[in-house]
This record gives sequence, C-alpha cells and structure tokens, in this order.
Amino acid sequence: MNINKQRAFIIHFFYFLILILLVYVGIKYVFPLLMPFVIGIIIAMSFRNLIDLIAKKAHVKRVLVSIIILIVFYGLVGFIISLIGVKMVNFINSLFYSLPSLYKETLLPAFQTVTDNMIHKYPSTKSYLDSFMSNIDQSVFDYLTKISSKVVGMATGFASQVPTLLIKLIFTIVSSFFFTIDYYKITRFIIRQFREEHQKIIIKLKDNVIGSLGNFIKAYAAIITITFTELSIGFWIIGIPTPFLFGLLVAIIDIMPIIGTGAVLLPWSVIAFIMGNTKIGMGMLILYIVITVVRQIIEPKIVGQQIGLYPIVTLVLMYVGAQLMGVLGLLILPIMATILIKLNKEGSIHLFKI
Repeated sequence: MNINKQRAFIIHFFYFLILILLVYVGIKYVFPLLMPFVIGIIIAMSFRNLIDLIAKKAHVKRVLVSIIILIVFYGLVGFIISLIGVKMVNFINSLFYSLPSLYKETLLPAFQTVTDNMIHKYPSTKSYLDSFMSNIDQSVFDYLTKISSKVVGMATGFASQVPTLLIKLIFTIVSSFFFTIDYYKITRFIIRQFREEHQKIIIKLKDNVIGSLGNFIKAYAAIITITFTELSIGFWIIGIPTPFLFGLLVAIIDIMPIIGTGAVLLPWSVIAFIMGNTKIGMGMLILYIVITVVRQIIEPKIVGQQIGLYPIVTLVLMYVGAQLMGVLGLLILPIMATILIKLNKEGSIHLFKI
C-alpha cells in the first residue's frame, strides 16, 4: 500500500512538474510570439458583456455593435496616446535643447563663483582650481555629446522598429475585430474539441481566467489612481506646471516594475539641486520616498484582496514571477495561483486541503 502511494506521488509530482515546465515555456516563448492575438482575445472578452447588453437593449445585430464599440475604443486610445505623446516629445525636445544654455547660464557661473571664493580665501589653490574647472568644462561637453549621440541612436533604433510595431499593431486591431465579432462561434468551437466531462472544467477555467484578469486590472487601476493622486498633489504643492499631466505620465511609468518613479523623480531632484532650486529638489525626493513606501505597502494588499490571496503570498508570487518571466511573470503567476485555488475550492482539481 505504501509503495502504491509512493508511486502515485512520484507520478503526480512528475506530471505537475512537466505541466509547470510546459506552462513556463508557453508563457516565456509562445506567449510573446502570439501577443497581438492574445491582446485581441483580451479586448474581445473585455467588451463582450457591454456589446451583448447594447445589442439586446437596442435590438441591433451584435456584429454592428461590435464594430462601432471597437472603432470608438481605438479612436479614444489613439487620441489619448497622441495627446500624451505630443506633450512628452515637446517636453523632451525643450529639455534637450536647453541643456547647453542651462550649463552655460546656470551651472558654469555657479561653479565659477565657488572657485572664485575658494581662490580668494586660499590663493595657493588657484592652479588646482583652474585645472579642476577646465576638467569639468571638458567633462560636461563630453557628457552632452554622449547624450546627443544616445538620443540620436535611440531615435534611429525606434525608427527601425516602427515597421515591426506597425505590423503588430495591425494584427492586434484586426484580430480583436475578428475575435469580438465571432466570439461565441470561436468559444463554442474550442469547447466542442473536448469531451463532455471536461467541458465544464474548461468553462470554469475560462470564467476564472476572465474573472482573475479583470480583478487584476481593477487592482492596478486602483494603484495607478492612488499614485496619480499623490503625484498630482505633490507636483501642485511643489509648483510644477501642468501637475495633472505629469502626474499621469509618471503614474503610468510607475506601474512598470523595471523603471518606476525613481527613473523620473530622482534625476529631476538631482538636476533641481544642481540648479540651486532646493524646494523642487527636496520636494521630488520626499515625493519619491512617499510614493515608494505607499506603493510597497498597498500593492500586495490591493492585488491580494482583488485576486483572493494573502498579501505575503501575492508578494512572493509577484517576485518569483518577475525573476522567472520578467514583467509578464509579475502579472501571470498570481493569476495562475488564483485560478488553481478557485478550481481546488470548486472540486475540479485536488491539489491541497482547505
């Protein structure tokens, strides 16, 4: 009896190990390859209920409602991206072209004043300070040259990626139309490929995936809203122009785990201190600390509550997922855990005792 139990345990262990490896390979390699179609399916699932409701209430064909909803959706997305893109390009252009004059009119006079005061107090240091100023001048020139070449390189690299991005965008839009219009035909066809006893599990799995994904989106929408509010209020107090626009941009950047608010607020703080603007420098530093602390506290709690996991479990899964699969793993691993827990509670699978 013990031998049979051990054999069964070993079989189940290797079965789940192979399954986990297949899922990992799928998410790591297949998932990115099919990303336009994955996004198309997500869009179709997101608008399914709204389309059904409008079609039923207005007594209009579902195909027509689907087309109108998606046209409006892509129109709004395009308008928002264009608006933000124009603002960002203008801001980066103005900052980039003002760097040389900023150095000559602000930084260089400040360094010169400091060295003049030092020479006045300690005349013996004149030769060293002159050499120091000459080195700084050359270093800043080299740095600005490097920045210019990097910006040109980034622009060239982005331009070379435009055809690929355009192809992906076209496939995403076209697939979302097909998936939305033929949503029920496609889902019925997929379900028919399984045996009757497995169809209920597939339907439950689909509902759990949609529900978990929706809850995850709600969680991060709440986090973005909180971060946006903190940033907008902080920028307004500090005296930054158009605080709400900058708050929105930095909040969107903050949702990216690799970048975060530090990529914007910390350099901004350093530049402000160098320019002698202590108020903005300290304000950006304090704002970064507040947002980072609040984000670390609320993220596992909000995400955990939405997807039904303990905050510490959510935190561990997000970290492990990010280490294994990058940004995608940060989202997918907690969702997979939620689906498994729900299926286990419903009795569809038996992984652990509740």
